[in-house]
Amino acid sequence: MLLAVTLDYWNTLFVDRGGREREHRRAACVSAELEAAGLHPAPSAVEEALADGYTYFEDVWRREARTPNAAETVQVILASLHAPVPHEVAGRIVETFERLLLEVPPDPVPSAQRVVCELAATYRLGIISDTGYSPGWVLRELLDRHGMLSPLSYLYFSNEQEASKPDPRAFRRTLAELDVRAAEAAHVGDMQRTDVAGAKAAGMWTVHFVGANNADAEVSTADVLIRHFDELPTALGSLSCAGC
Repeated sequence: MLLAVTLDYWNTLFVDRGGREREHRRAACVSAELEAAGLHPAPSAVEEALADGYTYFEDVWRREARTPNAAETVQVILASLHAPVPHEVAGRIVETFERLLLEVPPDPVPSAQRVVCELAATYRLGIISDTGYSPGWVLRELLDRHGMLSPLSYLYFSNEQEASKPDPRAFRRTLAELDVRAAEAAHVGDMQRTDVAGAKAAGMWTVHFVGANNADAEVSTADVLIRHFDELPTALGSLSCAGC
């Protein structure tokens, strides 16, 4: 019987269409701060440095199962630009990068708020989310804006913890906080590598949501695959019966 449900964040509860705008603002921020510090990088160099930051993040995420925070990635960007700057300059860049998601926010997945509130009447709910530039406190604020924070019993954000998905520790820590066994919980997410494989390695049931990102649909090993968030309560009901 299912007692708990954990949810991914990106392309599960929220879908992001503002990435290009935030990237433009990051480049403008770096350029302005370095100009004020007496450095004059070419726009192309700033773009290449931001790309180096993404490459670094992706490599660490995949190789070490952890997500570098904004401060760590900004140091990579500044090193790529050969731009040693005072601590306060780097700090302002980090703060801008972290807060950008609040200024150019993602959209909630259709029906997510209603379904999350509905599920909270039956299950203990948690979040298991990897983070990038936007730390857990930002992601909590977005959940609160859209009425999805109060129904949640525990939130696991990788920048606040020792491991990111697909490391089973991320799932086991959340299960412990929700006070359920793995067989009593299902994880809902959009990625085979992190959400489905990670949750299965921890012994959980899995629901693969492909309504916002269907890149892994054909290779999914999830117990259930859904295309609309409205389908989630029924999918979880079928898993609860299967576990009886």
